[in-house]
Amino acid sequence: ILYVLLLFCISIYVSYSQKKDSENFLLYKGKNNAFVVAASIAGLAIGGASTIGIAENAFTVGLSAGWYDTAWAIGAGGSSMLAGRYLRRSQYTTISGLVRDLYGTKTSFIMVIAMCIIQSGIIALQYKAGGSILASLLPDIFTVQSGTFFSFLIFMLVAVIGGMGSVSLTNVLNLVLIYVGVILAAALVLWNHGGWEAIDVLTKADPDTPYLSLTAGMGWMGILSWIVVMLGNTNSVQGVVQIGLTGKSDRSATVGFIVGAILMVPVGFICALLGVASRALLPDAEASVALPMILMSIPPVLGGITLSGLWAADMGTGCSMIIGLATTVSTDIIGKIPGVSLNDRQKHILNKVIVVLSSLVTYLIATQMGAILSAMQKALSLAIGTSFIVIGGLLCPKFSSRKAGFWTIMASIVSIVAWNMVPALVPVFKNVGFFMLAVCGAVFILISLVDPEKVKQ
Repeated sequence: ILYVLLLFCISIYVSYSQKKDSENFLLYKGKNNAFVVAASIAGLAIGGASTIGIAENAFTVGLSAGWYDTAWAIGAGGSSMLAGRYLRRSQYTTISGLVRDLYGTKTSFIMVIAMCIIQSGIIALQYKAGGSILASLLPDIFTVQSGTFFSFLIFMLVAVIGGMGSVSLTNVLNLVLIYVGVILAAALVLWNHGGWEAIDVLTKADPDTPYLSLTAGMGWMGILSWIVVMLGNTNSVQGVVQIGLTGKSDRSATVGFIVGAILMVPVGFICALLGVASRALLPDAEASVALPMILMSIPPVLGGITLSGLWAADMGTGCSMIIGLATTVSTDIIGKIPGVSLNDRQKHILNKVIVVLSSLVTYLIATQMGAILSAMQKALSLAIGTSFIVIGGLLCPKFSSRKAGFWTIMASIVSIVAWNMVPALVPVFKNVGFFMLAVCGAVFILISLVDPEKVKQ
């Protein structure tokens, strides 16, 4: 309760200081120092998939599940050098706006659709993960359904009250709580609940499963697929790149992204270790609920801190992506309707309405999601197609074809559908990330080779 009250206090403070500024509400451009940028990108990255999702995955692949956050970190570092840096030095505020000038209106239109799909999937997964955490740790108060609704409601209110400014500042609080919560949970589970002893018994009883290997469970191919997906995500998804715009200077943005990337790595492997301990202590429990079940047995005050930390992880990602999605809709859809002319106050109100509607739509999507990490990777892999055209247009404009932009994104959408409908693809490509990389890469390169019309520089 105290954590939620602090969130609202921060949001109200930021809302008052903005004084109905529509641009600051969504962008908060040039306001944050390197530390707040670091907390914002780390808070965005460390969500439900990066905590509970990793612990769930560690049931079968062990410590190597922690590479999910490391892949995120590598992607954030890449974004600080590529899309994030370029966007800051240009007049653009959205990735779709950049794509419009490089590849044309048709490509920008389908890019906006892809951005909305990607960000909606990520937001919906945070609601679901938040609901699972609340239902598991507070079963007398929440069911999964009511916990999901409560998560949606709080995430939406924080975003709609203070916009990007409140999301940035609350992520500082979120990051502190995430680290305190995860470290506290690890200490309690491993030392007070016999986690180390149980892991020792588990590894001896099941030596064929590499629970304590940092790479064997996922394998280098699986790890590489995560890195590929995250490099695409961080260089083309609005909710990620937009954080770079909040930095006071280019140096603040770059340093913030790099520091934030470093902060992501430990959380992933700590959560993976907690997942292995949960597998050892509760071998008959379902992977998705084992860790929360263990945390229910710790003292109430410590449990409250841990709960706040895990829920804060969802909060940071969910709110950041809500603002990113609202920026895409406001700037690249509503803002491009002919004849629409609004003053700043009207834009401010419209942006708040867009945040509410975006939150509501993604809440409805949340009820249809499957396993957290699997669904997250499928949503994020759609960004591989968009990253090809963004990175290609920025780094290789003389090679990149204007027509390749449209057809590469189309190929990524068709590929997601094919991956879910054609099971024979799984044994060939092993991972959706590699499948997307092969299809989108082939389409982009082949069309660029044969089409003489290149992107505008």
